[in-house]
Amino acid sequence: MTARLLVIGSANVDLFAHVARHPTPGETILGQGGERAGGGKGANQALAAALQGAPVTFVGAVGQDGDADVALGALRTAGVDLSRVAAVADAPTGLAIITVSADGENTIVVISGANATVTPEQAEAAVAASGPDDVVLLQGELPRTTTEAAVRAAVAAGRRVVLNVAPWNALDRDVLTSADPLVLNEHEAAQAVEELGLEASGDGGTALAEALVTAGTPSVVVTLGAEGAAVVDASGTDTVPSRRVTAVDTTGAGDAFTGALAARLIAGDPLRAAVEHAVRVGAYAVQHHGAQPSYPGLEQELP
Repeated sequence: MTARLLVIGSANVDLFAHVARHPTPGETILGQGGERAGGGKGANQALAAALQGAPVTFVGAVGQDGDADVALGALRTAGVDLSRVAAVADAPTGLAIITVSADGENTIVVISGANATVTPEQAEAAVAASGPDDVVLLQGELPRTTTEAAVRAAVAAGRRVVLNVAPWNALDRDVLTSADPLVLNEHEAAQAVEELGLEASGDGGTALAEALVTAGTPSVVVTLGAEGAAVVDASGTDTVPSRRVTAVDTTGAGDAFTGALAARLIAGDPLRAAVEHAVRVGAYAVQHHGAQPSYPGLEQELP
């Protein structure tokens, strides 16, 4: 495989608390856990792709602290190229505080830390050094100016861009419509439709994806949770169903999906085949605890 995946994104330490149910505002409840693992949407997706066989370079920033080793440890073990990760002295490594309830649902508070220091110039330099067949993957946890600069640099260089605007970040129209594919969940897709001033033919993920394609986005993938994913491009509309599984923790499942999708695109799969594989990887991830610790390698049997 000569093409590489260039992931420009966030790297955090995930701090987990496990509770019977999520507390109401002002309520204190007892929980368990306290374990820490690497996280951040960029690092998560980079790891998921690497575990699925893709050669990956990660671009980001961590602090000059002990948390940096936690944030990057799994990536290093998986063979991800970390030469473009900056270690900054004036900000701590990013932190995500994750509360997981007994039914597998989670709440997450992200403290950006060093991630907020990733500059447009750092992203542009990484894109300039990439190969002609490389794919650039971005998310929504870096500063808006950095994400937009990276996408525009990738388009100018002729690189394929996979853009997962999660969490939602109101990026410029030309940036959103440059993605191939634009990967969103239903909530984020609704925000993108509103941001672009579009009208969807219905409320579901498929209708939202179709509206975004009519706005000029080459392809759109909307994740539908337990229902799978909707795929829309110039060739038409499809829904890729997910195998029913028992979820124990949904943390990072969307990142497992997106990283696996990008890995299959790097390998040469057409979009629908890549989505089919990504749905299976996401279904595997929700059956295991944590974000990065839940991601399968090539040796694991997928649903």
